[in-house]
Amino acid sequence: MERSRADLRERGRNTDGSRDNFSRTFSKLAKRAELGHWHPHELLHSGASLRLAQGTPLHVVSEILGHTSIAITKDVYGHLLVDDKRAAAEAMSGALFGA
Repeated sequence: MERSRADLRERGRNTDGSRDNFSRTFSKLAKRAELGHWHPHELLHSGASLRLAQGTPLHVVSEILGHTSIAITKDVYGHLLVDDKRAAAEAMSGALFGA
C-alpha cells in the first residue's frame, strides 16, 4: 500500500495518505494522462461490475463494497444480472425438458 501512495505523490505534495488527497492526486494524474476526469470511486464501480460479470454472487460483492444492505448493491448493479436470469431460466428449462 505504501508503494501505491508513493507512486501517486506529486513532487512531495499530498503525502499524508488521506482519502481527499489520494482522490485529488489520482484525478490530476488521470487528466495528465489524457483520460479525462476520473475518480477513484470509478475503479470501485468497475471492480464490482467485473466481479458480477465473472459470476461472483451479489451478496459477496455487496460485502466487498461495504454496503449496509444487499438491496443497495442490487439497485446499483442489478442491470448487470440480466444474463444471470437468462442462464437460470435456461438451466431450469434444461432440467425440466432435457434440452
